[in-house]
This record gives sequence, C-alpha cells and structure tokens, in this order.
Amino acid sequence: MAVEKKPYNKGINELQKEKELNEPLIKNHANNGKIAIARDVVARYIELGEKYNRGYSKKFMARVLFSENPDKFKDEEHARVFIRMATNAFGEKHRIQKDTAKLDLIKRFSIIESPYEELANPEPYVMLPQYKNTLIINDLHSRFYDRKATMMAIEYGVNHSCDSVIINGDFMDCYAFSKFDKSALTLDAFYDEREWGIEMLKLLQDCFGKVVLKKGNHDVRREMYYERLAVRNSEIIELCSYNDYLAFDNSNVDFVEDYRHIIYGKANILHGHEMEGGNGIHVAYNRLNRAMDNIISGHSHIAQSSVRPDINGNLFASWVVGCLCNLHPRYNPQNKWIHGFARIQKDSTGDFEMLNRLIYRGKTMPA
Repeated sequence: MAVEKKPYNKGINELQKEKELNEPLIKNHANNGKIAIARDVVARYIELGEKYNRGYSKKFMARVLFSENPDKFKDEEHARVFIRMATNAFGEKHRIQKDTAKLDLIKRFSIIESPYEELANPEPYVMLPQYKNTLIINDLHSRFYDRKATMMAIEYGVNHSCDSVIINGDFMDCYAFSKFDKSALTLDAFYDEREWGIEMLKLLQDCFGKVVLKKGNHDVRREMYYERLAVRNSEIIELCSYNDYLAFDNSNVDFVEDYRHIIYGKANILHGHEMEGGNGIHVAYNRLNRAMDNIISGHSHIAQSSVRPDINGNLFASWVVGCLCNLHPRYNPQNKWIHGFARIQKDSTGDFEMLNRLIYRGKTMPA
C-alpha cells in the first residue's frame, strides 16, 4: 500500500539559515545595481569635466547621486560610498601609459575637485561705450560726508551734462563694523546709515541716470563682518550682500566688487586700497608705477597727478581724486586731506580727457 508523502515544511531555524545564506547574494545584487547607477553619474561628470576643463569632487557627485535616487540611498554619505566604489577604476595605482597619457590625465583630473577661487569674478568692469561724460566721486563715507562739497560736486556734474556717475569707493563707511574703537554717540548717528545710502543713490540716479558703485575698503566692512560670523553659522551668509543692503525700487546701480577695477576707455579706475605699495607721500607716482598704465584713484583723500612717457614717447598718467567727507574726523583731526571730484570724457577710440577738480573755500578749481 502506497503511503502518501506529506509536504516537507522547513523549520524556523532552517528558514533563518537559508535567509542568511541568500542575504549576501541579494545584497550584492542590490549593491551592484547601486554601483552601476553611481558609475553613470561618474561617467557623466567625467564627460563634463573633459568638456569644460574642470573637476568634480566625490562629495559633489554623491550629492547628485542621492538627489536623483533618494529611494536607493540612505543619505549623501551612503551615496558617497558607492561613488568611491565607482571611481576605483580611475584611481588604481598604475603608471599612465604614454600613448594614452593625455586622455587618462584628463579623465583622472575630472574626478579631482576644482580649486577654490576666493575672487568670484576678478575681471574688470568695462564701462559701456555710450557713457562718454562721467562724474567721478569717492570717499563720501556716508554720514561722515561733507554736505556742501558733495552738493557742489553733484551740481558740477549736472551743469556739465554728465550722463553717468562713478562712485569710486568708500561710499558707505560702515562705522559700526569697524575693528577700531567706536564712540557710542557716533554709533547712534549711524543707526540710519542704510537709509542715507539709499536716498543718496536715488538722488544720483535721478541726476545722471547711470550709477556705478565700486566698493572700497570701508564698503566691504559690513560684508566681511558677516562672513566672519558665517564661519560659525552658515545661514548668516545671506545677510552679507552689499547689493541687497542698498537695493531700492527701480534701481539701475551697478555694483563692482572692491577687487575689480573699472575700464573707462583707455583709463583704469580703482579705489586705491587694492594696490600694495600704492600709497606713501607720492601717491599718484607710486600707483602709476604699480599700474604701468593710466590710472584714476581715490582712497588717500588727497589730490595729486603724475605723468611719465614710455620708451616710445607714449604718455601715461595717474590721478588721485580728493574726497567728499568731513576733513577733520575724530581719529585724525589734523591731516592733509582735501575735497575734490573729477569729470572724465572719452571718444569712440577710448582716448579721454581727465579733469581733476579741487573744492576750496566754496569754489572749484583744477587740481
């Protein structure tokens, strides 16, 4: 008589043992899939690196991998593990063969992060050709400005039909962010410094249309203060922007970073603090030697000029423009500062005429 065989039921221990045996296979299969996805991301950024001559770090590629596949990876660090696995083929220790050296080198460099550049855009700001008659003012220092001298400079620009104005540094003072000793009374006066700045920019825009504001060493005080705080709290970095700080409705002000200079035809305009060794007694001469080209600057609160020919008889000159701030600040009441401004005109070839002006006893005169 045949005996009916009952189906064999695995015990709990046997099922657990089978699961443990199969887990590495399942896990390896899942990992292989993740590595394949990671390799696609790596290959994509190697191609972009070759095309644009830049590099992408494993951290960056891991961020991309996780953002595109949040269901497959726990977090960016988990994705980074698979990016490392995927890039092993490019990171093995071996001598690059001469016949493929350039190709291999480009691929290897594509997964090495690009260098960090502190200066986001060091290229000069080029004044558009349609602006040919420009007022140059500098060193107002916001609430420290001299009301009469500033009004005379603006009035001069209006009377001579200037089509633009360049504020060549230290428009604001940012006294509250100074590292030097501060007076409580002065701090109170600078409470509405931002309002002063916005109102003055509106006035200049109404008078001349185009306003270019190049940052000076005082203008960046506020930004540097918040950047230092941002080392501990990255969210603070959003408060840094000088452009946002002085923004107003219908503004067409162009802000130029303190480390960039302005090209105006064949002239170069910078504040003056950017040039190491560009101060001293003979400021204009020293800056001309540093620039080796036509240069217009401020910063020193004096008025000077220096002209020299090159070996072919071509003339190059340097002008230092006076300031529009109070001539007797508390920290330096006895000095050699002088009020002044400038007007520059250029033609279609870039040749220019520079008129450096002094303000003395209520009158303007050549510097």
